[in-house]
Amino acid sequence: MKTTTKTKLFLTMLTIAIGFTACKKDSPDPVETPTITITTATITELDAQAATFTNNPPPTPPTITGDYTKFSFSEGTVVEGDNWDIAFRNTSIIVNGGMASDASQPDRTGDGGIYLISGIMEDITSVVETYFQEDLETGTAIIDDMGQMQMGWCVYDHTTNLISPIAGEILVVRTHNNKYAKVEILNFYDSPMTNPFGGFYTFNYVYQSEEGNTTF
Repeated sequence: MKTTTKTKLFLTMLTIAIGFTACKKDSPDPVETPTITITTATITELDAQAATFTNNPPPTPPTITGDYTKFSFSEGTVVEGDNWDIAFRNTSIIVNGGMASDASQPDRTGDGGIYLISGIMEDITSVVETYFQEDLETGTAIIDDMGQMQMGWCVYDHTTNLISPIAGEILVVRTHNNKYAKVEILNFYDSPMTNPFGGFYTFNYVYQSEEGNTTF
């Protein structure tokens, strides 16, 4: 009788163990967390001051010298190498694609492009490939003519001598490695104003890091 009882007990425990294992095996695999490909950020007072800024009689634009400040959307900061996407010097904005129009500009080593479009940042949800332009030897894709009342992305007030971003003018950028970003420039000066000629960029940007994805 004892032997029979032990055998029954062992079989019962074995059956429970097998049942438990089967339940565990049939449980669903854990759900993978999707990769976030869109980055939204604000850059405050990026220093892109000119080394010198000399006013000339209108309509001749001022003479500006100095290095460009190179920015990478994937890094979210200023960079020194060839992995830059967009670069600033005072009111000049260039992209890492095409050719330099003067010797002070950094070499173009990427496939970047850029265009300016009117609209609200949130409403620009995808890029228009046919709009992209590269910088050329004859001039940059984004207009930079301080001799005009209204430039590509900003206006110059001859009364106050202040430069202000045009509300609703958005830069769309193809990065040096064929990804995409959109940029809304908010301000051109630091606080307090240390340089009357400006050159401090505050801007919002949205960066799409997934290769081939043209939506924001």
